[in-house]
Amino acid sequence: MIEEKPILAIETSGEQCGVCVFWNSEKYVETTSRIKFSHSKKIFSIVENTLSLAEVSLNEVQSIAVSIGPGSFTGLRIGLAAAKGMALGESLPICPVPTFEAIALEALNCTKIGEKFFIANKVNKEEFYLAGFINTGNIYKFVQELGIVSRIEFENNFRDELIFGNAGNNRLNFPSAKSIALWSLLFGKKLKQTNFDLLEPLYIKDFLVKGSNLK
Repeated sequence: MIEEKPILAIETSGEQCGVCVFWNSEKYVETTSRIKFSHSKKIFSIVENTLSLAEVSLNEVQSIAVSIGPGSFTGLRIGLAAAKGMALGESLPICPVPTFEAIALEALNCTKIGEKFFIANKVNKEEFYLAGFINTGNIYKFVQELGIVSRIEFENNFRDELIFGNAGNNRLNFPSAKSIALWSLLFGKKLKQTNFDLLEPLYIKDFLVKGSNLK
């Protein structure tokens, strides 16, 4: 029996930079760097190191799964750019993985069937990315679509809910690279893309460059 090719997964939506070579939940190699602001310097060396540990070459993976957002503007751009570069070089498809749904997949392991939970991560001091889910057994369902809420709305309406992410109890702030790979394996078959021109991070909120006004 020929073994299925592994997925190469990249997660850069938060402070950590993670890479995983993933065959299944029992067989994978994952490397994570938690050095802040080092994504652009570390991403390719982490990929190379993880592939080496897994004894796999880039041309031996079936696809590249990448966390698509929402999350850090810079981190998402770096992760997607790295994925595009490697995919183009080896003619591999890319699977864009919605970051909050990968977190929700992880959250199934620490919630009960029928339990509702929310994921909330900070956009800035006054706003949060927020989505609501319910554990339906081996999968989740949305109870509130992903969007942006103000701090006041969050404090008034969601503070007493079960919250994951850095706006809550600081559990599962961002997904692991393993979860990015697992989500891609379970749900990403129809999302794989080979035309990357329109593949962009899911920012939700427009990116504004801070600085003096240009005249």
